[in-house]
Order: sequence, then structure tokens, then C-alpha cells
Amino acid sequence: MTATSSRPRDGGGPLTGTGAMVRLALRRDRLRLPIWVLVVVALVPRFYYAATSAVVPTPQALADATRLIRASFMRVLAGPFFGAEAVTTQKYFLAAYWVEFLLAAALMNILLVTRHTRAEEQSGRAELVRAAVVGRPAQLTAALVVAAAGNAVLALLAAVAAGAIGFTAGGALLFGASLAAAGMVFAAVAAVTAQLTEHPRGATGLAGAVLFVAWLLRGAGSLQAEQGGPLFWLSPIGWSQQTRVLAGDRWWPLGLSVLLAALLVAGAYALAGRRDLGAALVAARPGPAGAPVWLRSPLALALRLRRAAIVSWAAAFLAVGLVLGGMTGAMSVTDLPIFAGADFGRAWLGLMVFTGSLYTGVHAVLSVLRLRAEEVRGLAGPVLAGPTSRRAWFGSSLLASALAVVALLTVYGVALGAGAALSTGDGGLVAEVAWASLRRVPEVLVLLAVPAALLGLAPRAAGAAAWAVLGCSGFVAVLGAYLRLPGPLVNASVLSHLPWHPLEAAAPVATVVLLGLAAALTGLGLYGLRRRDLSTG
Repeated sequence: MTATSSRPRDGGGPLTGTGAMVRLALRRDRLRLPIWVLVVVALVPRFYYAATSAVVPTPQALADATRLIRASFMRVLAGPFFGAEAVTTQKYFLAAYWVEFLLAAALMNILLVTRHTRAEEQSGRAELVRAAVVGRPAQLTAALVVAAAGNAVLALLAAVAAGAIGFTAGGALLFGASLAAAGMVFAAVAAVTAQLTEHPRGATGLAGAVLFVAWLLRGAGSLQAEQGGPLFWLSPIGWSQQTRVLAGDRWWPLGLSVLLAALLVAGAYALAGRRDLGAALVAARPGPAGAPVWLRSPLALALRLRRAAIVSWAAAFLAVGLVLGGMTGAMSVTDLPIFAGADFGRAWLGLMVFTGSLYTGVHAVLSVLRLRAEEVRGLAGPVLAGPTSRRAWFGSSLLASALAVVALLTVYGVALGAGAALSTGDGGLVAEVAWASLRRVPEVLVLLAVPAALLGLAPRAAGAAAWAVLGCSGFVAVLGAYLRLPGPLVNASVLSHLPWHPLEAAAPVATVVLLGLAAALTGLGLYGLRRRDLSTG
């Protein structure tokens, strides 16, 4: 493709058509973006209620939790604890959960901007749009405008939610603004990465890597000093936390986020003006002319296509597992009501093993939904035009995803156990935690099989339904007991049948049932795929 002129044919400016592009983006995201915003906002009172009812229901528990969260390894996970001289449940909520809301806002913006920029180019829709009277930077501008609008709404609603749980008016507004600032920084990061690679998956992965590095820098800076060392100031996530909500309410660190976002946006426009439509500044490397023998099978192809994703997820699981496991020593000497009478260190490991299975479920759903993307974009057609049958293509892809699930849970379990062993001196925890992590494979396989069944029976609903099952299962498993949800609703959760406390607990009957359910759902998916046309479901 050739680059189009920055000035439309009718003589309009470079931003001609931006308003129409904004309306189109809002129309396409009329469900996705509101769901993102409302879920993030709804978790503010939910997390606060869970903390005050289960973790810190009494002043003594609040004091114990404060000492725990100020421990060095806990600061790596959550960040600094500002205002510890006069602790309140609202300050504890910020210390324990603030970084999670910042990460959610950043991820929302990365996906939004990539979807409306690089994904549009790969699908061919951007070329059709530019055939009309639309300025060259209009599409990128529209994506950033929609991101800014989404962040503004998120900030306002998050402030209302924070005020409802006892934040001061100024603190609530600053809390909401901190989420919006982090979101805009990573919207700008995604705008840059969308110019660097040819594929939306690569752009999202690069932006996600930047987010991960920002999280690591924030954690390393938290180790340097209780309120954040020099490394902390290298992370835009850290800048949002340095606003010190309810402990001084400083607005000026958000200026750093605004400045960085502006510089990145300027860089994105400059890069977009130097490349052809559909091309990238980092050219794709040509592959070898011939494939080795071991690659000439559907399973080998599926593993090859997923190699980069598996390696990147494994690296993240390794780092996070070591950090979370390293907190076990501090947890072991803590007595919080949430696990009254139990070894809190081992209970913590059980909870983190469950968390690993939840995150692995995210990878499983993404991996299976990739099949739908291959089908819609016409990538599956050439494979199926050869001697490869639908059964082989579909089954090999699912097997590759299942092998990735086992590999990721193994890496995470070993890393978590190694961190726990280093912090407690108990070397036996490595094998014990790794085995506990592998025992959760069946529930992740069910989460993998749900989108597999939907791809065959209702492919257009596969994405939304699969994410709904994962989200509802995680919500019920984590908060079901605290919210006293009805038994049938709890039983409907995929993640509620394998115990995670105590660490050595096993459920052989539930394991067999989950494996059978995963097999049945996979069979339904294959049956449906064989009976429908490709790219028409």
C-alpha cells in the first residue's frame, strides 16, 4: 500500500472526518467501553466491602493489616502506604487495591486504542475509510478522543464511588483523576506501539510489556523507601500513587502523566506520518523458504503461532510468582480474621495459587478466541484448503492451548513456591506449591472449553460469553462467601469447585467432573464447527 496524503482530496484539513470517526468508534464500543468503566467502578465499593467485612473488621485487625502491608515485599505488590500514622479503612483500601485499579484503567486504554488503530488497518477497514473524505490522522485522533472521553467518565464515576465509601470530596476527585491520568498515559503508549508493528496483537503486547515494566519499576521503587524511592518516580503508575490521596492530596504528580502522554501522542502522530497505511516502522522479518519436518503438522503450527504469547506470559508469571511467594514469610507471622486459626502464610499461598489459575484462564480464553480471529480474517482458509481437516485444525489448536495452560501453571507454581521457600527457609514448599498449582488445571480447561464450544455453536457470541463466564466465575469464587450469594449461583461458578485452602486440599470427584465437562464442551464445539460455514457463523 502507498501512503495517502495528509490533506483530503476536497481540500479540507488533516483532521477532516474526525467527528464522524469518533461517532463510529463510540457506536462500535457502545457496549464494550461502558462495561469496562462500570466494572472498574463497581469494584470500588465491592473491594472496600470485602476488606472491611473480612480482612479489617476491627481496629486491631486494621492495625495488623497495616503492619503487614508496610512490609517490604507487600509494598512490591501494592505500593507505598501513605498516611500510616493515622490509618483508616479508606487508607487501607488505597494501600491494598489502588494499584489494581490503575492497572485496569491502563489495560482498558491499551485495548481501546489498539482496537481502533492497528486492528482497523489489519482488517482492511481503515483503507475503506480513507477512501472517503477523511484526513490521515483522523482515525488516530478519534481513538484518542474516545479514550479521553472514557477516562473522563471513569474518573467521574470512580470519584462518586470513592465518595460513597467515605473518601473526602477532594480525595475522591483525586482518586478518580489518578485513574484517568494512568489511563491516558497508556492510551498514548498504545498509540505509539500501533505504529511500530503490523499486527494488533504485537501492538498490544508491546504496550502490555511497557505496563509490566512500569509495574516492576513501581515495585522496585517501593522497596527502596517506604514512600517510594528514585525508581518509583520512573513509573507512571507510581506518579498516580504519589498523589497521596487522603494523605496530603497532591495534584501536581498528575502533571507528569499529562506531560508524558502529550509527548507520546506527538510521537505517535510523527510516526504515523512516516509510514504507509497497513505497514509498520519495524518491518516483519521474512521467514525461511522451507519448513522443517517437525513443523509440518497442525499441532506444530498451532504451537509455533502461540510461542511468543506463551513465552511472554511465562516470563510474567515467573516474575509475579517470585514476588508473591516472597511475601509468605511476612504473612506467616500475621493473624488476620480472614483466615482465623489457620497458618496465614500457607493460606496466602493457597489464595495465590487460585489467583494464578484465574490469570491462566485469561490466557486460555484469549488463546481460543484467536481461532475466531483467524477464521474471520481468512487465515484459516488456506490451512483448511490443504490436507488439514477442520477436526485437526480445531483440535490441534485447542491441544496447544491446553499444553500452554499446563506449562504456565507449572512455571507459576514453581516460581511461587521458590519465592515462598526463600522467604521462609522451607525448601519443601517448591514441590508442594507447584503440585497445588497443577491441581487447578481442570478448572482452567473448562474455561478454555467454554469459548471452544461457542466457536462451534454461536461464534459471534463467543467472545462476550466466554469473558462473562470467566468474570462471573472469578467474582463468585472470590466474593461469594462474603456476599452470601445463593448456593446455586456459587455452584454455577467454574472456579468454585476446587478448594484452595488449605494448600494441600484435593477434590478428586470435582476434578473428574470438571475434566469430563471440558471434554464434553470441546466435543460440542467440534460438532458445531463441522456443521457450519466458516466466517459466516
